[in-house]
Amino acid sequence: MIFDLHTPHDRGERPPTRPTASALRAIGRALPAAAMASAMLAACGSVPVASLWKLRKLNLETLDPAALRAAVVHRPGLQLHGQELVLTVSVSRKLRQPNGSTVTEQLEEKLPLQELRSTAERSLLAAYDSPQTTTQIWRVDPAALPRLQALRAKALGWKGTDDGQRALGLGLELAGCQHKGTHNTTVTTLIRFTEPGEFIPIVRNMDLAETMSAADLKQRFPECPAG
Repeated sequence: MIFDLHTPHDRGERPPTRPTASALRAIGRALPAAAMASAMLAACGSVPVASLWKLRKLNLETLDPAALRAAVVHRPGLQLHGQELVLTVSVSRKLRQPNGSTVTEQLEEKLPLQELRSTAERSLLAAYDSPQTTTQIWRVDPAALPRLQALRAKALGWKGTDDGQRALGLGLELAGCQHKGTHNTTVTTLIRFTEPGEFIPIVRNMDLAETMSAADLKQRFPECPAG
């Protein structure tokens, strides 16, 4: 399952009070400050309105690659495998051509993730802890940070060369396994962009079983090995 955080960013517009339904792989996108934040998501999930207002404050200048965190809250019967998770980060802009048409220029990196299990990291999500849930947190693998920092620097270099509109995309691909007899594949995803900073809920209570076919779910989340 790919969660794609995407917020179109145009000056002078207000974020919508409700997210729009879209393709099953979408959750939303966040863009630089001083612009609108709108969200696309799977029809079975919901982006909290409060999160939309927080996402609109994002910008490349203040985004700290080393502080970027992704978290997923799920049932204990579902396991997420960190070694199979990849965070896709993209920045795009539209350029007007001499003939009046526009083309999209996009920078993109697919970055491996590293799971974090320290008490300090997990304490920020204590409100989500319960006997019925498990919370997992990841950061960009430190070895891949130079790639993310280079992408950010190149995108910041666009400043002054166009009308300033940007689209910052974050895509999280989930994979793992299910314990035998698991019937609840509901997840809540959160993103943190700065340190110190809060985890912003991106989608709440999305059932993976409603976002893909039974065959795809079995492929992405097969039965966990015994023991």
